[in-house]
This record gives sequence, structure tokens and C-alpha cells, in this order.
Amino acid sequence: MNLGTGLAVSGCCPLCSGVIFSTWHFGLMSCESCGLVVSTEVWSPAANERLNAEFFDDEHEQVASCWTRLFERLNNGRTLRRLLGAGNAARGRLLEIGVGNGSLLTAARSQGYSPCGCDLSAAACRRVGRTAGISVYCGPLQTLPGNELFDVIVMNHVLEHAANPVALLKAARARIRPGGLLHLAVPNVGSWEARCAGWNSYEPYHLLYFTSDTLQSAARQAGFDILNVATHESFSGWFLALFRTLGNRRLSPGRVAGRVPVGRTWPGIEALYRIAMIGAGAITLPLRRLQEALGRGDEVILLCTAEQSDRRSHYHRSG
Repeated sequence: MNLGTGLAVSGCCPLCSGVIFSTWHFGLMSCESCGLVVSTEVWSPAANERLNAEFFDDEHEQVASCWTRLFERLNNGRTLRRLLGAGNAARGRLLEIGVGNGSLLTAARSQGYSPCGCDLSAAACRRVGRTAGISVYCGPLQTLPGNELFDVIVMNHVLEHAANPVALLKAARARIRPGGLLHLAVPNVGSWEARCAGWNSYEPYHLLYFTSDTLQSAARQAGFDILNVATHESFSGWFLALFRTLGNRRLSPGRVAGRVPVGRTWPGIEALYRIAMIGAGAITLPLRRLQEALGRGDEVILLCTAEQSDRRSHYHRSG
């Protein structure tokens, strides 16, 4: 394979099958054909499953503080508002792929959805079943039992873990009823913070890094019609990027890049940390709104439908 630096890799681009790569920043590589940014781990056998087991098993269960729960509540509220504002007001059957701690599933249930989940992590499936009483299938989406079609599928911050993103999206497409919705969100490597080594989304378990263009390409290849494209700039994005960059937190194999274990620290330390984060978020508000308007927020969000639509894709500011 041809690389600008002369390095050799063992596969092709997971999005376009291109074979020409150039070095990007921070040890990552960029496909010359489509622009997808990849970690070389993407060509390792069973990379997603191996990294998922390494970073998301019982031993790595995070302690959720009140601050974490607050930010989760805000994020979940934005996701549900996008779904309800997409012209599909029926609160039907909702499947979340990659359930985390189950907070979105719980929030969706409170809004009238009938939720269930799918996750590779047996530990996550057990936790959500135990704490929320919501059914979560443990395994790849492609092996989900039965033939049930869903009104809504949510895939937030999952696709960057997938070695074959189009195959995963095609599996989601096959499980959405005609007219159903896919809510898809990933970190935006086209954001301004991504130029910082300490950007919050540079993680050793992320195999792919999308821009708005490459994410839309993946969705279209899987047969989705894109209704809306947005970027959202997180409240803490700049604070974390600069904090971790100044602390020399860099992407490196075998370690979570820049992870600040505030959930296990003395509450007073965490309180000071979060107060500084809130102050930085308030100061950067005009910049964050500008980033969203220009499509440079640190998260890309697509709303897609499983049937053709005459509505055109457009940027809008996330609520």
C-alpha cells in the first residue's frame, strides 16, 4: 500500500476501499481518496471486540458523579428533541446500539418510547438490565435475534469503534421500518479542537475519525436518505482539549488518552475541576455557536430515514 511516509499497512480504507494513505496528526492516517482518518488498529483482527473488552469490562466501570449525570441528562434531552422534531412524532419501538450506562434508554422510556438495546459489552448489558430493567442484547447488531423492525435506532458514538462502518449501518438499515429514523452521532475530526493533541475524542479504542462529509458518505452507502446534518460543540470541548494538551495527554496505545478520573477523586477536587469547566464553557459560548454554524462543532449528528425523501440535507444548530 502506498503511503506518503513509506510506512506499510495491511488493508484498505474501510469507507471507500482506497489504498493510498498519508500520515495525519498524532500517529493517525488519512485516506487520500475519501478523507477518512483511521487508526492503524483498524486493520488488526477483531480490533473492536478486543478493544471493547480491554476498556469497557467490569474492571473499567466508571463512577458516575452528579456532574456526569447532569451532562448525560442534557445530551439525552438533545437527542430526544431531535427525534421528536424530525416529523416522526410517533413514540414507537426504539433500539439503542451501544447503550453505555442505559441513561438514554431510561430517558426514552420516560418520553413514551418502548426501548431496548444492543451492545458488545456483557458488563454493560448486565448493568443496564439490572439498574434500568431494560432488555439489552449482548452481541453484534448483525446477530440480533428475530425480525423485529424498529421505529427509531440510535447510534451515538458507536461508529468510530467499527472496523466496517458501512456494514454496521447496513445492518441498522435492515432493522428500521419504512419511514423510521436513524440518529447517528460521532466525534467530528473536522472540528477546530481536533488540531489539539489533547482533544477529548482521541482515544486508543477509536478506530475511525469522521468529518461531516465522510459520515454522510457512510450513511448513503448503507442506503439511508439524510434528512438533517448538524454539528454540536460540547460545553466542555475547549476546556478539555486545552487542559489535556497542556498536560501532555496524547493518544497512545494501551492507555485512555487524557482520561481524567474525576469520578473517583475527592469531591472537592472534582467540584473545582467542574467549576473551571463551566467557567470556560461560558466564556467560549460565542466561539462554540460560531463553530456549530460553520459545521465545525466537535460532534457530527445525522438524522436519516430508511426511505427516500425530497427533504434536502442542511446544517442546523443542535438544540
